[in-house]
Amino acid sequence: MNKNRIFRFGLILLAGLSLSALIAYAQISGDKASTGQTTSSGTDIGGAFSLVDQHGKPFTDKNLLGHYTLAYFGFTFCPAICPTELQRINVILKNLGPAGEKILPLFITIDPERDTQEAMATYVAQFNPRLTGLTGTRAQVDEALKAYKVYARKVQDPKMSDYTMDHSSYLYLIRPDGKIDLFFGPDAKASEIAEKIRARMGT
Repeated sequence: MNKNRIFRFGLILLAGLSLSALIAYAQISGDKASTGQTTSSGTDIGGAFSLVDQHGKPFTDKNLLGHYTLAYFGFTFCPAICPTELQRINVILKNLGPAGEKILPLFITIDPERDTQEAMATYVAQFNPRLTGLTGTRAQVDEALKAYKVYARKVQDPKMSDYTMDHSSYLYLIRPDGKIDLFFGPDAKASEIAEKIRARMGT
């Protein structure tokens, strides 16, 4: 009888320890995803692309050189996530103070069929006069999505007359040499991101 009780107690204890370990692992993994991942200089994220900005001027990966860039991929018909992320960029730049003026905020569409140059000009003006919006042909945008490993696809919602877009949601910090340095998930706090960027910039 006593042996059975000891055995049952051991099983309960083992299950409890296993559950605790899983919770701890999930918390650690979540922290890494939310506060940003450091990528190496040899990362395969990023590369050549050729788009146009909201003023119709050509914009390529060469325009990223010489300054830090904070980039986000989204679309103007996005109901909540994209506006939230663009506002988060504003908060990050504000938290950085004078250093934020040295960073180019960038919004790259994943939906060029609807996000024309004119649509991008109207949209980005609502968030920040310094925000650059990029669009192009479907092939040009797909090239940029492939380079930055961005997931995006059309989704037809039966409750809607038009389609929406399902897509990954990350902020990318691009170094002055055009390489990805950090990326941040949607749970990362603006204050934490600003501190990480400040450390990278050495300010």
